[in-house]
Amino acid sequence: MVLNPFISVDETSGAQYLTESCSLNRVVLSKLPVEGIEDGLAGLTADKIFSTPSLIEEIIKNADALGIDVESAQRMKLPFLLEDRLVSGNAENAAVAREIVKKFGYRLGMIFLALKKGEPENRAARPDWTAAHWAYWAQIKTVILVGGLTNGLLGVRFKEYALELFQAAGVEPYDFVLFENASFVGIMGCASKISRPEGLSVVFDLGQTSVKRCIVRKSGGELAGITTLPSLESKYMKSSFEKPEEKLETAVALHKYLMNLILSTYREAEKDGELSDEIIVSIASYTVGGRLNDKRGGYAKLTLLCRNYADCLSEELSGRLKRRVKVTLVHDGTAVALYFSGYKDAVCITMGTGFGVGFPDISI
Repeated sequence: MVLNPFISVDETSGAQYLTESCSLNRVVLSKLPVEGIEDGLAGLTADKIFSTPSLIEEIIKNADALGIDVESAQRMKLPFLLEDRLVSGNAENAAVAREIVKKFGYRLGMIFLALKKGEPENRAARPDWTAAHWAYWAQIKTVILVGGLTNGLLGVRFKEYALELFQAAGVEPYDFVLFENASFVGIMGCASKISRPEGLSVVFDLGQTSVKRCIVRKSGGELAGITTLPSLESKYMKSSFEKPEEKLETAVALHKYLMNLILSTYREAEKDGELSDEIIVSIASYTVGGRLNDKRGGYAKLTLLCRNYADCLSEELSGRLKRRVKVTLVHDGTAVALYFSGYKDAVCITMGTGFGVGFPDISI
């Protein structure tokens, strides 16, 4: 068994956590694993090669040929319109859609093929990875793909073209597993960490664009049901500031927003029955024992308010609810991966604004 070099252990709690080194977004394809397909990708990072924003830009660039009115369409809905054009009765629209999907399917294949092969030029471009990191990617068997871009025909075609690239390179491919309707898979992963075997708990997924909220019911130690509440907008996600005062003010505003959001959800959920004292929160940040990463993402500025944000939330919520509650923070990629704990030698990739990463073999 090869130890996972992307996972470390918190000295205080003994729990495992995912390190920042797991990020695929910083993988640079200095040397393309297959040349002659889209050579202009050389030197780009993975998140610039394949992401929802890059796909959307390609759709906008070809909007006329696709027959899409980008002025009237919501930007985030454009990938779904692209999928519609794949089966369009208009031959020209369908042909252009197929070429775009093929292009991005090959791009996806390029990224994973580069990870599998681990060529010297690409290793040199990722100095924070040792030989052990590349060896781990080489021995992975299963890549679980989740997120909006994995749904329906779009996901199927991306997978087909990625496999086609592996075949062209003569390299044994990963077993790509598509998981559709993954909107609440992070919530379900978090639910597996609720220790109370019976009753109701509230679980949150704090993303960069939206906040998902659910009431989870357990019976006999098993997940018995999930009630989804309306998602809310993620606010105060600005991450770059010219003045430290503005950063601190925004951190305070974000904290107040999250506190009120959690409190109102908890009180709404109490109408369904007595709640457990556990609140599990998936968050778009690397976490170590309740401490947030202070460098990346919209939630990083919360580290200005307290060292251990989970403890801060627990303390303040306990006071305002007049009962003792404990908040557990879980890295969002890890939350998704927890749902797939039965998979061995696997990685879970969330395809969105960038690549989210989680490993099902983690123990938190």
